[in-house]
Amino acid sequence: MIIRPALFAALALTAAAAFTVPAIASSPAAPAASQPAATGAITKEQAIEMALKAHPGEVTKAYEDGHKGKRTWEIKIKGKDGKNWETYYEISTGALVDDKQDK
Repeated sequence: MIIRPALFAALALTAAAAFTVPAIASSPAAPAASQPAATGAITKEQAIEMALKAHPGEVTKAYEDGHKGKRTWEIKIKGKDGKNWETYYEISTGALVDDKQDK
């Protein structure tokens, strides 16, 4: 079976159009690096920034952990106030899970 070039081109364009995603005309601006997306995952750097806003000081550790049944970023801070803090942010949403003074 011989396919004519014009027919082949039309079929190729139709197939390509079926698999393209239309652009969104007015997408909202991306959230600031320090603010998590409403329902999006956050990076360790974003969690650190949020924790330091709550408790200014020096980050002594920052790692992925599990807390209260959720995957979290655990951020340990030696605060400028002389207190040690442990702050937990849920990785998948950026929600604060726990914030406590470490004794």
